[in-house]
Amino acid sequence: MNWRTLFAFTAASAAGALLYAWAGERPRMTLQTYRIPLPQAAGLRILHLADQHFGEDNWIRRSRLRRMKAIFSTIQPDLILFSGDFLHNDAGLDAVEILLQMLPPARLGRYAVLGNHDYVEYSYTEFIGSAWRTVMGQRTPAEMMVALVSEGREMAKLLMQIYRNDRLRFACVPNNTSELRALLELYDVRLLENEALPLPEHPHLWLAGVDDPIEGSPNLVQALTAAPPDATIILLTHNPDLAYAAPPGRVAIAIAGHTHGGQVVLPGVGAIHTQGALLPRAHPAGLFDDLPGGGRMVVSRGMGESTPFRFRCPPEIVVIDFTKTNKML
Repeated sequence: MNWRTLFAFTAASAAGALLYAWAGERPRMTLQTYRIPLPQAAGLRILHLADQHFGEDNWIRRSRLRRMKAIFSTIQPDLILFSGDFLHNDAGLDAVEILLQMLPPARLGRYAVLGNHDYVEYSYTEFIGSAWRTVMGQRTPAEMMVALVSEGREMAKLLMQIYRNDRLRFACVPNNTSELRALLELYDVRLLENEALPLPEHPHLWLAGVDDPIEGSPNLVQALTAAPPDATIILLTHNPDLAYAAPPGRVAIAIAGHTHGGQVVLPGVGAIHTQGALLPRAHPAGLFDDLPGGGRMVVSRGMGESTPFRFRCPPEIVVIDFTKTNKML
């Protein structure tokens, strides 16, 4: 094989992988079910919906809404929990309403916390566009070169943050959080903001919800101390990092999203970026049993994404069935 053939094969393979990551895996929303022992909640079924990241109307958004509707028709949950990031940007507010309209009944109610994207959009378009405007706004070639070097350093810094798996925050464009709150209230989704409440019919089973640690105002202590000392607590948080800050033994199970499972998971490398500080690249979503005091956590791969690519990490809807036994699936 000569170098031209090798180059052509490599380019075609890369293009095929990129096309698959953009259009092949993103519509393949799966249903993931966990059976978790929690005697105090035995028999309860939770429908966990995370990271919809709704934005502009397009083929992927329409495909996902159809897939959600089909999956919802097969599920009979007792409780529906949203772990945040309904929005990618304000163009997705109408899709949030469509989702809320198609939810299945849940006798114990619907509850939510907000994620960082429910407050702002981190816009790559604005990030690059702002750099371009800065460079082109200079008056002389020398000034343009200085600006180009400066903006190039900012882009390199962002790439380094991704490489180091640091928490990302850049080019923030505000989202209409007030409208999102109004939609949740309209469709009887109780927003939990650093608070806890007992679940109907289960006075010893409490649901605590905490605000997002990046764009919100989280107060985990306030949320947990609202429940009695002997309560069994389900913690709902957008960012799984917060669950590890709970006092040992205080949280029986945490339910989170935010990581998207890494979105792009490479063989031998793991997730390119987990969007969090504490979950490893090799395990950025799924079932965890390492919370302080032996608590468990379920982290969803999410239903949408922040960049339009998924590879070896399809979107998912999660169902959690609580059991009396110690057998987990």
